[in-house]
Amino acid sequence: MSFKDFNFDLKQVRSFLTVVSEKSFTNASRNLKMSQASISHQVAQLEKMLGLRLINRNSQDFSLTEEGRVFVRFCEKLMKDINSLRSDMQAGTFGGVISIISSSIPGTYILPSIISGHRRVSQGIYYKLEIGNSRESIEKIKQGEVDLAVTGREIKHPSLVYSEILSDQILLVTSPGEKTKIGIDDFKKIPLISREPGSGTRNVVENALIEEGIQPAELNIVMECTTSEGLREAVISGNGYAFISSLAVERDLVPGKLKICDTGQFKIRRPFYLVTSRVKPLNDSAVNFIDFIRSGRYKQV
Repeated sequence: MSFKDFNFDLKQVRSFLTVVSEKSFTNASRNLKMSQASISHQVAQLEKMLGLRLINRNSQDFSLTEEGRVFVRFCEKLMKDINSLRSDMQAGTFGGVISIISSSIPGTYILPSIISGHRRVSQGIYYKLEIGNSRESIEKIKQGEVDLAVTGREIKHPSLVYSEILSDQILLVTSPGEKTKIGIDDFKKIPLISREPGSGTRNVVENALIEEGIQPAELNIVMECTTSEGLREAVISGNGYAFISSLAVERDLVPGKLKICDTGQFKIRRPFYLVTSRVKPLNDSAVNFIDFIRSGRYKQV
């Protein structure tokens, strides 16, 4: 094969590495939000370009050929070098860029003050903060698209490191005039407004209810919102009850826009995690910011 025939793109490499990581075309398709046919085609194009088979397709168990294992090492080094180049170019002649993704609660109510504290001790840094739900945040850090994530949910993966940095209480709230003493049996009856699938808040609430013998399908869900702000406004408007972070509603309690329900011994504590990658190269600014959070120095600034 001549050099001019050695022609492939990074999408093909990313698809191939994801198939290898997930050991499945189906799981890779779900992970990358692409059709299985598209991923299979990209891997087949790589094999055609190389003139070699990379993946054994005749076995029930996923396996790489010897050539496939060699190509994996090449692709991993290539992606590492590209990420390193991107970090170096972002650093430029100033303090650098720190890319962050966060689920809605820490992204709205926690990270702005942490960033403010970091700016007091570090000059010239540009912070890029993206808000998603916990599942989206974890996917982006896993794919190396951001430097760090802060989420309210832990989804285990070998390439990720989770550090608990804060905790929060999830409250059941409603609008004034509604019943506020809510027992376990009432959870199946009251009209509930819920966060969307993938939300850390929804996940921790469902797990807590399951421990009490209540399945999510038994709840009377009347509305679903993709943000905590939408959830809060829906409750204020009289649409029902919602489980929501204490951080998201503390400003609404004093003026009486919302009421906290008395749920007896049923309490929900939710941790927040700093999520970093074991494999993504980071510029010095991102490393410093991660240490600033992990060490708790942001509480002292």
